Amino acid sequence: MVEVACVYERIGGFRVSRGSLPPGDRGVKRTLAMMRRLVHEGSRQVEVREAAIDAVRRAGVRPHDTVGELNALYRFVRDGIRFTGDIAGVETLQGPRYTLHLGAGDCDDRAVLLGSLARSIGLPVDLKFRAIGTDRRRPGRFSHVYTVARLRGREIALDPTYRETPMGRQYARPSRVMDFAL
Repeated sequence: MVEVACVYERIGGFRVSRGSLPPGDRGVKRTLAMMRRLVHEGSRQVEVREAAIDAVRRAGVRPHDTVGELNALYRFVRDGIRFTGDIAGVETLQGPRYTLHLGAGDCDDRAVLLGSLARSIGLPVDLKFRAIGTDRRRPGRFSHVYTVARLRGREIALDPTYRETPMGRQYARPSRVMDFAL
């Protein structure tokens, strides 16, 4: 079993839920389901919507420019939310409002934030999480997750892990891939 801590939002603050995840794919699927819940809850929070609107305004994106808005949100997370790892030995999931509050999170926290930002301003895109394996020494193990948007039949990867990575670029040869619809 893997220990998990999930920071949920509540009126007036945050609460932490602790538990355990089953090993392997069952644990990954449960983690992705928890992330999906955080996206749905977060997309309805006023602070998340305000952050999304501020990001697209600051980027100078014209109304109804879905790709421009998506890119502005992507750059906001990539450049403005510090990549910081989980608590040692604990899969830590943060709600989007908490990630905004900290200004930091790991790949799953940033994926949740991106999904929530996009949903909070009603972007007409289908979203999913993509979990991948990047460690060739452990090809069956998932080690990374990011958000993928589908717009007009085209998939657009939103992996803000590295500052030099443009929207649309993703890990070239993952050892394993699992998509999970939002």
